[in-house]
Amino acid sequence: MKRYIKEHKIVVVAVILLLFIIVAAFFVKQVFFSNSNNAVYGNRLDGIDEVKIDSKQKKEIINNLKNDSTVKSATYELQGKIINIVITVNDDVGLDTAKSLSNKIIEKLDKDQKKFYDIQVFIKKNNDAKDFPIIGYKHRNKDNFVWTKDRVAE
Repeated sequence: MKRYIKEHKIVVVAVILLLFIIVAAFFVKQVFFSNSNNAVYGNRLDGIDEVKIDSKQKKEIINNLKNDSTVKSATYELQGKIINIVITVNDDVGLDTAKSLSNKIIEKLDKDQKKFYDIQVFIKKNNDAKDFPIIGYKHRNKDNFVWTKDRVAE
């Protein structure tokens, strides 16, 4: 064995060095990326299956908004426990009318869904209105939306 090591010093040193690099890389990965196997949301989405919003309900929410004569378009996106709705309204729509559209979203959700999901509503116009866009947010533990501060038209 000693004779083999003496004859192949470079190979033996290279193998030992390679093993050391592999072990060091493993420890570095564990230190910097220890949670890479966990889900992005951790356990924050536990229970989402009991209050899941299915595709039929998504369509109902969007169609309920689109059926309003003040709405040009509406989109729905779910990110974790936040429902994001983007609504484009007609250029002649006022703030109060636009804010009242949030009720059309709430009425299509059942009680348990309202208690589980946060809802974020972005309302915009295609023109350069000074008082738009506005953003409304409803926390799952609250009954009403909170809106961005009204802008003063110049």
